[in-house]
Amino acid sequence: MLTMQNLSPPAGAPINASPLCPNCGRPMHLMRIETRTEGLTDVHIFRCGECGVSLAEAAKRKPAA
Repeated sequence: MLTMQNLSPPAGAPINASPLCPNCGRPMHLMRIETRTEGLTDVHIFRCGECGVSLAEAAKRKPAA
């Protein structure tokens, strides 16, 4: 089953810059979010549209509500 996520931040939320490609230095695009369970942080997968390099990084934790 496919699950859709709204990747747009809510209005007024700060804009987080995507990482720069380690190969060409251009901003990378968020391709997908790997949702984790058991208290682990999600993993964001970025890809460079220019040279095709992919990068995975842990998402920043949300503050406890």
